[in-house]
Amino acid sequence: MVNMTRLEPLEDMTDHLNNPEVLRSRAADDGILFFAGLLSPSKVNGVRSQILPVCDRNGWVKEGSELLDGVAKSDVAVLDDADPRWRTFYDDTLKIRDFHELALDANLIHVFEVLFGEPVLPHSRNICRVVFPGTASHSTPPHQDHFYIGGSDDMWTAWIPCGDCPASLGGLAVAKGSHRQGKLDVKEAVGAGSHQVDVKEDQVWVGGDYACGDVILLHNLTIHQGQDNLSQDRLRLSCDFRYQPRSHPVRADSLVPHMDWLTWEEIYQDWEPTDPLKYYWKDWDLQIVEW
Repeated sequence: MVNMTRLEPLEDMTDHLNNPEVLRSRAADDGILFFAGLLSPSKVNGVRSQILPVCDRNGWVKEGSELLDGVAKSDVAVLDDADPRWRTFYDDTLKIRDFHELALDANLIHVFEVLFGEPVLPHSRNICRVVFPGTASHSTPPHQDHFYIGGSDDMWTAWIPCGDCPASLGGLAVAKGSHRQGKLDVKEAVGAGSHQVDVKEDQVWVGGDYACGDVILLHNLTIHQGQDNLSQDRLRLSCDFRYQPRSHPVRADSLVPHMDWLTWEEIYQDWEPTDPLKYYWKDWDLQIVEW
């Protein structure tokens, strides 16, 4: 994590959902849109309540603690996807139906319909992240999502904390207006994604406390980083979901399971055969492109 000399509080944009021009103007200026309580807290906590048992089965949760508190076992830290313990956890997490359904929440889709002014394509490559306490050296460095995703130049990411996320847990920090710098040079780094971009010293950042149900959206060129988990003993759970106008080209790997360790058939194997979430994107006439 790079130092942030100017950190502004989150500004709720919910009141502007009925004024598309204002919403789009703010999106163009800031590259950030924050919505307090956009999602049902019970729905988000329902996903949390299914991810934490997977953490527990893999020995990441302190014995005897309240499971939904997400208290981390003191002698365990899984830093990145090169650790085989992460794959064991992640394969099971990607099979959770409600995790994928959260990305298609009607309130979330509505925001993007307003923003894009056309039907929305939610990418099916949904991402779950777990950040352990005491792992500040491996916090996600400042980066732009376009480097990893490509495809549409109007792709946005929704970052969603799975549960309340006070600043001590180290939620997302976003560099306000940084998307206007265009595509930046990338260099190798330590942390999730293994790459980062340079950030101006006077950059204004946005972040702070997140409540369960809050959502922050960022343009694919907006610089953002994970803040350090300084909670001492709590796991931070979050989701990354991506969205774009349906008429825009989408890169083929945005429609495969994240990490490409499992096939959709393996993910769907215990779902109902006629579940409408399965392969939902195949009902649309998409412009799919390769790398």
